Amino acid sequence: MGLLHWSTLEPQGSDPLAAVRFSVPVRISSIRIFPAGAHPFANVPDIVAYVFFSLAYSSLTDCSETEPEAFYIDVFLNAHPIPQADAKEKPRVPNALVPTLIAYAGRQVEYIVDMGSEYATRLMILRGKFTKLSIAIYGDVVSDTLPQTERHESRPLPSIEPMPLSRAIDPSTSSDPTSLAKKLLALMPDAPPLPLVIRLMFCLKPSNDDWDLPDFPYLHADLESLGDEELNLEVINDFLSRPVRDEVTEEDLSGFAAKVAEGISSPKDSNGAYAIARLFNISASQHPGLARELLRHLDIDSLFTPQNVDEETLLCLTEAASNVDIARRMNTETFLFTLRQVQGSHKADAQTRKAARGLAARIADWQCLEDSLTNTQGNFSRSWSMLQDIGTEESSMAIWLETMITHDDIVARLAEMPVQKSLPSHSPLYFRNKINITSHDTFVALVRALIGVASVLAVWAWTDSVGNDACREQVSAVIHMWQRVDGYREIINHLLLLRQLARRLNWIASDNEIPRQSGILAEKIICELAKDPQAVLNHDLVDTILQLKPKLTFITENELLSLRKIALVSEDGLSAAVEELMYSSDRPLSLRRLRTLRVSLAIVRRELDSPQGEWKTLDSFWDEGSPGIAQCLIDVLVVISDDLKKHFVLFPPPPMDQAVAEQLFLIADELLRLITQLTPVYLLTTRAMRTSVVATAEIFACTNTADMLFSQTGRAALSARGTHQACIDFVHTLSAPGIVAEPDKPGAEVVFRVLLQHAGQCGERDPALHLLQMFTLINHILPEPKATLYDEGEPSHWVTSVLPNVLDELRAFLRLLDPDNKVHVVKRLIRLDDGVLGIGAWLLSEELKNMARTIETLSACTRRESYKLLLQYQVTLSLQFILGLVGPISSSSKWALDAIASTSSLSDALNEALMALLDGQYTSKYLDKLIEVLITSASSFEPDLQFTISLAALRIFGKAIQPHALLGAIAKVLTGLATNVIYPESLRVELGPVLSALAVLHEMEAETAQNALSILQWLLSQQPDTRLTILSGVSPDSFSALFSILHVSLPAENHDTIATLEATFTLDENDHLPPPSIALPETLELSVHDIDDLMRQEIPTPTTPSTGTKTPDILGVIISPPTAILRSQVETTGLTKTYMNNDFRELRQTPSARQNTSRLPSMHGASFSSRVSYFFQFLRLLLM
Repeated sequence: MGLLHWSTLEPQGSDPLAAVRFSVPVRISSIRIFPAGAHPFANVPDIVAYVFFSLAYSSLTDCSETEPEAFYIDVFLNAHPIPQADAKEKPRVPNALVPTLIAYAGRQVEYIVDMGSEYATRLMILRGKFTKLSIAIYGDVVSDTLPQTERHESRPLPSIEPMPLSRAIDPSTSSDPTSLAKKLLALMPDAPPLPLVIRLMFCLKPSNDDWDLPDFPYLHADLESLGDEELNLEVINDFLSRPVRDEVTEEDLSGFAAKVAEGISSPKDSNGAYAIARLFNISASQHPGLARELLRHLDIDSLFTPQNVDEETLLCLTEAASNVDIARRMNTETFLFTLRQVQGSHKADAQTRKAARGLAARIADWQCLEDSLTNTQGNFSRSWSMLQDIGTEESSMAIWLETMITHDDIVARLAEMPVQKSLPSHSPLYFRNKINITSHDTFVALVRALIGVASVLAVWAWTDSVGNDACREQVSAVIHMWQRVDGYREIINHLLLLRQLARRLNWIASDNEIPRQSGILAEKIICELAKDPQAVLNHDLVDTILQLKPKLTFITENELLSLRKIALVSEDGLSAAVEELMYSSDRPLSLRRLRTLRVSLAIVRRELDSPQGEWKTLDSFWDEGSPGIAQCLIDVLVVISDDLKKHFVLFPPPPMDQAVAEQLFLIADELLRLITQLTPVYLLTTRAMRTSVVATAEIFACTNTADMLFSQTGRAALSARGTHQACIDFVHTLSAPGIVAEPDKPGAEVVFRVLLQHAGQCGERDPALHLLQMFTLINHILPEPKATLYDEGEPSHWVTSVLPNVLDELRAFLRLLDPDNKVHVVKRLIRLDDGVLGIGAWLLSEELKNMARTIETLSACTRRESYKLLLQYQVTLSLQFILGLVGPISSSSKWALDAIASTSSLSDALNEALMALLDGQYTSKYLDKLIEVLITSASSFEPDLQFTISLAALRIFGKAIQPHALLGAIAKVLTGLATNVIYPESLRVELGPVLSALAVLHEMEAETAQNALSILQWLLSQQPDTRLTILSGVSPDSFSALFSILHVSLPAENHDTIATLEATFTLDENDHLPPPSIALPETLELSVHDIDDLMRQEIPTPTTPSTGTKTPDILGVIISPPTAILRSQVETTGLTKTYMNNDFRELRQTPSARQNTSRLPSMHGASFSSRVSYFFQFLRLLLM
């Protein structure tokens, strides 16, 4: 990008027009406008524009001369099409102008222009009420010839780290969180102190006459001037409508409170109680000493009784209780008992009882907040919820804010807390959602941030009230910046919904006759605020949006239409929301459509939370033809899931639109949480539950992919993390014991089966990553035994009703997992089952049977080596899994060995698998470790299995880490076997190499020699079968050396036995060479050619059937003559034709349009494609 044009334009003639013509087509990237007196190129004096020619007068001066300071500019660009590589002819240049609007509010400003890649321009026309315009145009020169294809070079994306918020505008890092507000307030001449601004803006709200007085805002209530004549509550409240001086003495406050106490009596009705409550409400935001003195002189316990309080009185007291001193005084048993009486009274209406509960909660929450400020183990989440509630009403927020900045004890407590470096970001600190704040430092930082934000908003309201645009612009810029910072965004948006602040946005944005920077910022604030669907439910914000009219300084026409759409839906309420949810949109969903759906969901949720709202919502859905709320939401969830997964497919790579992805994740989160809320109440059909679980599984898989692909600090990644937890909560809720699907099927069974089946259905996404995400979901829904097993003596519903019905799906799912994850799942199932079903033994038996079948396939395999290698690696994976369950360091080792000993089917499967490995001469380090574990416990197994394990142990003797201990275990097992379970030939073949290995030892431990002697004695005892006395694979020299070393290593009492054995055993003179061993691969590496070969089917070459036999077949019964086989299939149209002699050759020579094309299409391609897809997925899972 370079400089295309620089000049100071002056309109010529009666029309305020200026134009810039370029000699060649250009693509404009940005336009910069400079104020009068600026030096745009002072740092780079050698910049030269590419080409420019101005129709208007232009002067290349050293400094800019833009006049006036602010104005609107209509910009028209000539649309010049650029030749495309796939175009057949050169495009015709139309005489069309593309308009846009620039609002210049002063200062140096850069406007970004997105012209796309299909068009350029050669003419730019500017129209506006300006006398001079210093402008610089940046972009690129575009050639009319087709661009040459450049070779693509892959480059890594730059790593973008978020910039920390400056400490100057980060109240969470300041010991005085109001310092920023005070500095902004100091920009105004003769500015009042911050506490006075807060009182005037949010609590006392001076009359119009007071604003016009010359001493305003320093109009104070003179406590000493209050006379004794006829004092009543109305006079006192009017007197306190002006602020009390900060310099007032305690004597004056005490005297005033005494006069008030003398002038009022206990109220006889609700009107008198409300007047007293109003007195406490007004004093709550005044000088801290005023409320304390009033509380000291007035007995609040006797003033308010269950008979004289109503809803308005209680709400007024709730606002007053935002003051810590008033809340402390109300926290007495007498006053709380009064509130409990109101809550339980049948005479009080529902709203009054609700208000009493709110006041009691406010009193208790203040006590919790005070504790949380200093206690590192406080209830931070409850305290934060209290602040959230306070932030919904102006007076409550202002009274609390006054308490936090003017009450010495609260200020001291907060100042004592250490200051963090910055507010924790990139965490779910959503002001509207329930969050779990576990850190005391985080809570203190959030409280400081809330104080700082609320103080700045008070200053913003003050600057707007007095009309100081310069200061208002500065404050607006800070507010807009906070809207783009995690943690601050939720706080500032929550407080901006206060009625006064939302209306001020409207006033500032609508005053745009001349562009002002504060107006531009107000429009930006509205756009950011409207991104939150909960904010759009606010009536004041809706009114602000609907009153926006062109021309606007920042909001584009399309954005304005989108804002008006969501505002109208919010204004129309539930009926419009239901209509939007039921509407079938074009796919994929646009950003505007997604925002509308989110607002509709927020309306439905609000209605469901209201009294009688559930019935109203159901009625609205029925009116639109929906079977119910949950079904409609599930249908929308499926649409969102389909759109979302298209962003994360493998081929072709989709265009990355993070803004749309963010909205998709957010609406998925909101849908899942709303459906989760409805699930325990509304019974779902099996189909609906299955559909919702599949959609949730797809969304869950996408959340993990987004977290890896998107920037960790981006809003799309943050929204994906929130949706990740919502998916887990949803499937966990559907799996709860009380959830059933029609007809009376446990929800856990439906969810578990769907997830097991869906694990192998990745679609166009990464199969390995998809499987891992399904494993994660399944791991979350499997219950822990301590929470579910043997409730009142009965097994869990998972054991009795779920697992027995999903055995086939569970077996197929486990075959897809890698050994580690498979072991993890099976261990959890073993703990869950606790021996009730024996599911662990069954799964282990199935794995052994599958391994035996794989080995059998290997023995008969005639395909290429790559296929054999694949099967061998599958055997390795099975051995890893079995060792993971049986291994000595495994937590399931004891269970596995006990299961082998007590389950005959498992013992037989293990025996068959081990024999297949021995017969195939397969070796593996995992097999060696497995045999070493099994031989130590083999004495408790079935005799056949004991013998097989002994043979395997003899074979690995030479590779064992502790061969002498292994020999002892072998001797213990063999000497306990009966003759009928022994295969002499196999034993002779395996024992010979062991004896030869012992013979070459220079010295032998006595224990090892004794074990060898025991084996030889046991062989001799198997008479009358003499085959075991003929040693195989032992040379005469080794035979002699063996007995010699036994003679040396054993004591004298064994020498006669050794001599007898040496004389009895003979050697097999035939040299039996064992077949070569086959090492199973530990890893699998295949070339692309190998994978291609594995994916090809072995289709036999077609041949002409022989004509030697005339055996009738099924066709011979119904077809006569045989040539009828060649007839066309379209028999009912009269086009039947029999092909004879050389008709086929003649047919090939006719035009294709005249040929009979009624032949059915071949299905070989479709079958091959489906098999290729499945096999490629299987290979990926193996390589995972």
